[in-house]
Amino acid sequence: MKNIFFASILFIFPLFSYAQDIVPTEIVDPKGAIIIAQLEGEVSVINNSTGVALPVDKVKAGGILFDGHTVKTMENAKVVLLMSNGTVSTLKANSVLNIKKFTQSKFDPGATKLSELEGEPSSSDVVIDLNLGDMVVDIKKLDKKSSFNIESPVGTAGIRGTRVGMNIQQAPGGGFTSKVTVPEGTIAFTPPLHRLLPPVSHRHLRLNQSPFRLGRPLLPRFLLRE
Repeated sequence: MKNIFFASILFIFPLFSYAQDIVPTEIVDPKGAIIIAQLEGEVSVINNSTGVALPVDKVKAGGILFDGHTVKTMENAKVVLLMSNGTVSTLKANSVLNIKKFTQSKFDPGATKLSELEGEPSSSDVVIDLNLGDMVVDIKKLDKKSSFNIESPVGTAGIRGTRVGMNIQQAPGGGFTSKVTVPEGTIAFTPPLHRLLPPVSHRHLRLNQSPFRLGRPLLPRFLLRE
């Protein structure tokens, strides 16, 4: 086990059981922290403000990120990101994820491990944007003051605490196709026209007045053209 220290956050991070044994201490900075819990293959992290990639030695298991960065995975690559609110995101190969915003209120959980918490340790505000590719996000039950939004070219998913799979791919001839999986819980989906659709659950989803059943992976799918 090795200790990772940085300006205002301390995590105890074991390399082979990141979700089970991470114990955060007091958060004093409003910015939430993102740990690179696992990394396979070629992964790059770009600073959104400067457009400059982080040094290779910073993009490794145990590395720390903050919002304002875009994570890109190449062929046969994968990265698992653990947020200090307990959310675990798995970004698969050939994907681009922009971590636009992640703020979190101060908290002092003592010796409680993130994996043992049923909900997040303190309120947070998260906006991530899956530009392209395949991602699975496991979100702990959110505080009433919290928000968690996943943006994409086909719309925005608002989540209160559930497991969501999302796949965004470019469509032949332009636009994008989207495949969404909601094994349990509900999400609220707003397409680019800003018309809020009925809540999406593990049972049904309605898009353009057409019902889709979500009992199997990677449903529904729809096409957005510019």
